[in-house]
Order: sequence, then C-alpha cells, then structure tokens
Amino acid sequence: MDRDDSMRSARRRWSVAALLLLGAALYLVHRSREPDARRLPSSRQETSREATSRRRSNEPPASAGSTVLAAAIDDLPVIGPSPDDRHDGPAHPHPITQRHVEIQHENGLIGLLNDAMSARNGARMRELVHEYRRTHPGDPNHLQDGYEIIADCLDAPGEASRAAAEGYYAEHRASTVRRFVRRICLEGG
Repeated sequence: MDRDDSMRSARRRWSVAALLLLGAALYLVHRSREPDARRLPSSRQETSREATSRRRSNEPPASAGSTVLAAAIDDLPVIGPSPDDRHDGPAHPHPITQRHVEIQHENGLIGLLNDAMSARNGARMRELVHEYRRTHPGDPNHLQDGYEIIADCLDAPGEASRAAAEGYYAEHRASTVRRFVRRICLEGG
C-alpha cells in the first residue's frame, strides 16, 4: 500500500503543477488580448506621416536648407538639444525637419521605382525617374541614371541599352542599383 500511496501523491503533485501552468498560460493569453492603455490617434486627426504619404507625387518637397520644422507626430513636444531643456513626459527626441521630409519623399520615390522595376513597367519607371530628377536634382549616387538605364533595357532591349548598362555597371561600382542593372540588362533577367 505504501507504493500506491506514493504514486497517488506523485500524481496529485503533477496534476496540481499542470493545472497551475495551464492557469498561468490562460491568464497570459487573456492579458495579451486586453486593449492597451496608450492613446490612439483619433480617426479625424491626421498625423504628419499620413499627410506626407498623401503628398501628391508631382508636389516637390521644400528646400533642404529650410529650418522650418514640420508638425510633430501625435502633437507631442520636441525635446530641445540642450541638457537644460525640460524632459518631462513623452516627447520626440528631435524635430522633424524639412530635410527629414525630403529624405522620406526620396525614399518613397525609390520604393515606387523598385515596384515598377519588379513589375517590368518601363513607362512607369520613366515617369518616376522624371519626377525624381525634378524634385531631387542632386544625385550623388547616380541612382536616377541607373533606373533610367533599366527602363531603357525594359522598353527597348538592344545594343544601345546593353552598352549603356555595361558602362554604368563598370563605372558605378558602389551603386545600389548596379545589381539590378546586371540582372535585368546584362543577364536578361
């Protein structure tokens, strides 16, 4: 009988442990489904990120030298650069400057160019390259040239577009578009 009693008590301990683990797991699942206490933006309020994404594609960003600050997201204050500035409550660590908005606009154009390139839509790439050249005339990385060469390869494959692609591939070794020039124009992918 001693052996049966010890087996029963071991089973009880394992059953209690399993029930406790099950209860803890159910509690954590229930807790994770509760809504956050954070304030969500009102559906009527438009954040600056949404406003920037709604920017018309033909609207150029402001000049890079502008010191005017764009609106902060969620209307939070911006922390100043001085250690003496107050750091009470939630705030943005730095202002969203016009340069930040320009970079976001340029990155958006590059994303659209990549989408058009993936869809093999040379005409759309030409439109976007034209917009890119108009709104961002300084192109130190020669991305605009690379995307235009890819559009040429898609629209008019042949010796002229291949020669331009070979020249770009040889000259712009650090370009992020270089691999796409190789894949689409030189390898026919």
